[in-house]
Amino acid sequence: MDDILRYELKFYIPPHNAAILEKKLQYIIPFDEHGTDGVYEVKSLYFDDFYDQALSGKLDGAYKLPKFRVRIYNDDLTLKKLERKLKRGDIVSKKSISISDEEYFRFIECSRSFSHEFPDLSARILKPRVIISYRRKAFVYRPGNVRITIDSNIRTSINRNPCLYKPACFVNLPAPENTVFEVKYTGVFPDHLRAVFQEAGIRQSISKYAMGRLAGIF
Repeated sequence: MDDILRYELKFYIPPHNAAILEKKLQYIIPFDEHGTDGVYEVKSLYFDDFYDQALSGKLDGAYKLPKFRVRIYNDDLTLKKLERKLKRGDIVSKKSISISDEEYFRFIECSRSFSHEFPDLSARILKPRVIISYRRKAFVYRPGNVRITIDSNIRTSINRNPCLYKPACFVNLPAPENTVFEVKYTGVFPDHLRAVFQEAGIRQSISKYAMGRLAGIF
């Protein structure tokens, strides 16, 4: 799959406000058809290098390296996606490929073996760092390719050497970091949806990966 470029805006939102927004949005735009009434579970295994440069770049505001993760939905390990995500300001570049079980373990053993798909891996050796899990309620508006999501019950693993195929011990992220409202779009954002931002609060620079690493032990 080629890189996808889109705008991405994120907000922390109190859980009671999130519930109100869910009710309002369901009368404005359709649910994401891939979920049950737009709801599905997301689990992502994030990777970083020996120096944790993806994490430190996020925390100190320095030049950011792309983040790599393996993502599954509803705990279905038969459908895994290896993703590369890089953010510059409000614009995100994302590339995603489906991988098999064999490719999943090969990436863990030697991330450089995927440099033919992701050239910037040729200079980095990545290892698993943390699993982030959450409930996602998603809405989709086709004009402008708009996706609005509310992520709640965000949890982080606290195991060494996390693996999607092994049981993990999770802890909940503390408020206000446990509910995140996101707006993603590639075209012109529709005017009639802009009122949503007023109820979402103040935009912030949010990284679930960084949140999880800081809240966990490792």
